[in-house]
Amino acid sequence: MSGAPSTVLIVGAGGREHALAWRLARSPRVGHLILAPGNVGMPREWERWETGLSRKEEFAALAERAREAGVSLAVIGPDNPLAEGIVDVFTEADLPTVGPTAAAARIEASKAFAKEVMLAAGVPTARHFIAKSREEALGILRALDWSRGGWVLKSDGLALGKGVCVCGTLAEATGALEGLPGGEFVIEERLFGEELSWMAFCDGERCALLEPARDHKRLLDGDHGPNTGGMGAFSPVPGVPASWAERMRREVFLPTLRELARRGAPFRGVLYAGLMVDFARDRFWVLEFNARFGDPEAQVLLPRIEERPMLGILEWFEAVARGDLSGLPDSVPFERAAALAVVAAAAGYPEAPLKGARIAGLHGSERATGGSEGIFCAGVGGLGEAPIVNGGRVLAAFGRGADLAQARERAYARLAKIRFEGMQYRKDIGGGAP
Repeated sequence: MSGAPSTVLIVGAGGREHALAWRLARSPRVGHLILAPGNVGMPREWERWETGLSRKEEFAALAERAREAGVSLAVIGPDNPLAEGIVDVFTEADLPTVGPTAAAARIEASKAFAKEVMLAAGVPTARHFIAKSREEALGILRALDWSRGGWVLKSDGLALGKGVCVCGTLAEATGALEGLPGGEFVIEERLFGEELSWMAFCDGERCALLEPARDHKRLLDGDHGPNTGGMGAFSPVPGVPASWAERMRREVFLPTLRELARRGAPFRGVLYAGLMVDFARDRFWVLEFNARFGDPEAQVLLPRIEERPMLGILEWFEAVARGDLSGLPDSVPFERAAALAVVAAAAGYPEAPLKGARIAGLHGSERATGGSEGIFCAGVGGLGEAPIVNGGRVLAAFGRGADLAQARERAYARLAKIRFEGMQYRKDIGGGAP
């Protein structure tokens, strides 16, 4: 394609948005990147716009500013703005946008709705119950059979990765219920196996699958401790049968897209299927859907997407935004390199992260703007070269290599240079202790 360099707006402030900007910066057709709002840990050459992301008025003001700035494509990173209808507002302003409408984003914003869609579409998922109140949830929990490994308790709505409790006993579940946000819940049978994250670019009817990744959601080594938004990820994932990509397309993504379209909510954007898999039995179940790139999965998938002439990351996003993937491959081409990211979290995360600690070792030249190792910043605040902790998941150290072992070595070596008081991170992302 030819023409003037594109100006791309990336909406969001975290590590996923840093990874999106880093990847788009490598596209030969992208001339200018704008982050709204971004964070101070991101490279200074990327323009940042301070903005709120919770109200329709803020979305409208942002869309108008984007039009005035000549933005040719907007990419929406986080879940909350999608659920609140930012894509609807941007579409009304004739701003090409990557992301689903509020109606389609319900696939993530409501776990009960997602289960409804899965059942109607015939997508494999766990046996479950839906409770409209805490009292109803408590009654269901008391009536369940707790002798077969336990149950999973989920808040129905968005909860920043903190709305899920895996419970082995009734006492554990009743205690967890009190701490979960919201007033409606999904209670589902606990499944055992390996977790897998699989995503696809979708145009409302067709899909192009990315390669899978694996996220580590528990806070502590060995998959212990509370659930989080993700403590690290890697890609590619060893042991995934080659035939499973077509199974995902046929048994998960296409049926889900058809069912959403049937409901008047065609999905255009990045659809994320969180899976529990049992490779030995050749079985899988969908645990959840997200309506955008996972984080930290985006930080290991985006660097591996090939940048081909006439078919790079920008071309994929443009096809999604215009709702037409026809003529493009059924699968997104990836480099053979491996990538791994390790998240450093604040003291007190996930329940009550402590902000304000000074971050040492985070220098501008080492933030992820290129090369095989770097840092993707998320909860980073402060001014200039005096960054401070400003969120639960603070940053992720990224490594790329010829294989997973090399990528892992590089990511942990980079993380070893970062220090802040109370810093938490897992030492077993992608394998044993480094």
